[in-house]
Amino acid sequence: MRPFAIRLSLTIALLMLAVSVLLAQNRYLIRGRITDGASGRGLANVSVADKKQNLGTLSDSTGAYSLRVLPGLYSLTFSRLGYYSRSIPADISRTDEVVNVTLNPDIRQLEEINVTGRAPDANVSAAQMSVVKLDMKNLRNIPVVFGETDILKALTLQPGVSTVGEGAGGFNVRGGRTDQNLVLLDGAPLFNTSHLLGLLSNLNADAIQDVTLYKGGIPAAYGGRLSSLLLMNTKPGETERLSVNGGIGLMTSRLLVQGPVTKNKKLTFLAGGRLAYPSLLLKLFPAPTNQNRASFYDLNGRITYRFTPNSQVTGTFYRSFDTFKFPQDTLYTTQSTLLTARYSQRFNPHLSINLTGTQSDYRFFLDGQGTANTYRYRSTIRQREARFEGQWTPIPAHRVEFGGSLTAYSLLPGAIAPTGDDSNITMQTLSTEQAREWAGYLSDEWTPLPQLSVQVGIRYARFTNIGPGLGYQYADGMPRSRETITDTLSYGNGKPVVRYGGWEPRMTVRVNLTSASSLKFSYHRTRQFLHLISNTTAISPVDFWKLSDPLVRPSVADQWAVGYFHNFRDNTYETSVEVYRKDMTDLVEYRNGATLLLNPALDADLLRAQGRAYGVELSLQKTRGLLTGLLAYTYARTLARVQTPYARDRINGGAWYASTFDRPHNLTVATQWKWSRGWTFGTNFIYTSGRPTTYPDGTYRLNGTKVLDYSQRNVDRIPDYHRLDVSFTKDGRRSPGQRRYSNWSVSLYNVYARKNPYSIYFQRVNTTTRSYRLSVFGTIIPSLSWNFNY
Repeated sequence: MRPFAIRLSLTIALLMLAVSVLLAQNRYLIRGRITDGASGRGLANVSVADKKQNLGTLSDSTGAYSLRVLPGLYSLTFSRLGYYSRSIPADISRTDEVVNVTLNPDIRQLEEINVTGRAPDANVSAAQMSVVKLDMKNLRNIPVVFGETDILKALTLQPGVSTVGEGAGGFNVRGGRTDQNLVLLDGAPLFNTSHLLGLLSNLNADAIQDVTLYKGGIPAAYGGRLSSLLLMNTKPGETERLSVNGGIGLMTSRLLVQGPVTKNKKLTFLAGGRLAYPSLLLKLFPAPTNQNRASFYDLNGRITYRFTPNSQVTGTFYRSFDTFKFPQDTLYTTQSTLLTARYSQRFNPHLSINLTGTQSDYRFFLDGQGTANTYRYRSTIRQREARFEGQWTPIPAHRVEFGGSLTAYSLLPGAIAPTGDDSNITMQTLSTEQAREWAGYLSDEWTPLPQLSVQVGIRYARFTNIGPGLGYQYADGMPRSRETITDTLSYGNGKPVVRYGGWEPRMTVRVNLTSASSLKFSYHRTRQFLHLISNTTAISPVDFWKLSDPLVRPSVADQWAVGYFHNFRDNTYETSVEVYRKDMTDLVEYRNGATLLLNPALDADLLRAQGRAYGVELSLQKTRGLLTGLLAYTYARTLARVQTPYARDRINGGAWYASTFDRPHNLTVATQWKWSRGWTFGTNFIYTSGRPTTYPDGTYRLNGTKVLDYSQRNVDRIPDYHRLDVSFTKDGRRSPGQRRYSNWSVSLYNVYARKNPYSIYFQRVNTTTRSYRLSVFGTIIPSLSWNFNY
């Protein structure tokens, strides 16, 4: 970003602050705190509005709110889904006014499908756009494979969110790669989001309080990934009583315990776990699938101590472990461990801070168990971060956020060692990689008028790759390869290898056209210093992470989006249309025939690519009534291009080609229909275009043997994907306030048993070329689960 543009952005922000101060003259402050009538805790995201005066705001995370108003009579309405609304008069004449409010839970809304933690009209009135918030209470009604509540599968029902297919780990947002999503659990990054090589999410939905996905307009406080930000927080723990809930299914069982530890209820805890035994189900499949073996578990823990209503300290723990064995001789193992400590302090209604420390470890192991080639391959990554966040509201028209972070990376791209005395494997260990990153940010949400909101932010990130390590120099004027290496460079411990950095501006504008419609615009720039090296088309990829270095530059993305939002029938129906475009530079691509695993000269097989993604997202959602649901359609394209002076390195001759994640047409129809006596009937129908792939277009002879020729990358496509799922859920509660109850859930995944292809591959058999279709789930998958609450 040019210096002139930086100065211009800062000047505009200062002018906005000065103008708002002038507008605030001769105004008085209405402030207070909103609490839950059942627990006494502060309620976040409560809508505070006076419709006649056309003004309003939302309460913060502690339940505090404030409004700057002119003298006069006001009737403030406090509302949040799941609670009875209250209207309170306020006479503002010559002094500020304090209005504290208690909202009681609305048991009539107990079973409604809604988006928790937001105002009823947030689709229109919120400053953010391209944001998805999941309702955690109703995920159990969504039909999923094996009947296990799955956060990531629920996200893929939303417009702009997809996967490359069943059995693929991670998710893709607006054409981005899986590693371009920053996934944070209680502030710590989660490098692996899947169990069973991508079949299930590795997050226990019972332990999660809220899920927010930013597809665009990413807040200035976050960076490091190009495509999206997924924020998830575990539940804080019940303060009133000890509660136990869980479930038993055909493949998994889970248990969650939470409650107060001390009599004064200042100390609370949460502990939960999930255990899977899929090997029992795999035995029922035909050979050779019935010879596979798999298991996993994940654990969640949290402890919270509240010093005062305005200050608390929190510690969280997460652990997941997976094993999967193919019938041949390969065992896959993954481990994730996350630790978080956070101190939160609210000094007054205008100023609050958070201090956070996190550590995230991810380890991947591959054990070869052949008779003469026993070995263990491993790759690891560790990230530690210290973070400071502040929020200052000098006047109601401004909400300023500021802070910074310091991050340390340490990773091992790969190492292999023999595990038996008779093994023929040779030990090999690649050089470790280390880096430091620091970042600072400043943002301001300015609401000069109820019809206008502007969020402006700036973030600066500085990344330094440091030793110890090895690097290579290549001959000038020649493509990089092992044959063109001219020198080996050695970097001492802690010595800088290369530095990168830059400004990342953010902006979101919301203009209310009417009380039920708005127009929004967003722009953000992001940088990514950490890259996942992966064969994304494989069902069991061996992935590893790599830091930016002198030859692998950080990726940069600029995304623009504009959207129109309109609600009908008192916010019962929410509609939106969003159009976006994303331009990316310095993406990591692979040379044809690249060697990725245990390659000490990996940078010789990596290419710098440009990326381009664009699309339109249409959404119609019904949020109230006996029948609720979502109709979403996305048209999206994702293209890449590799331009280089060397013909051998050009992919498809240097022309734009479809990325692996390019699936132009995506349609989702999801419904939930409430029947009598606690029954809910849910359906999902999903249709997507087939993803790009590469088919052979000829053969040639090599040493007298015919070999398939793959000349053009991703010019073909596998067949389109479509699937129907249904579920039946029985809620055992006789009354809304019942504490002890259970429910049953039956689901049918892939009802009409379509053999959706994950991939199509080719083999030479004698003198002919044969094609084979691989389907992960080629039949209907029934499931049954029992859930309980005490």
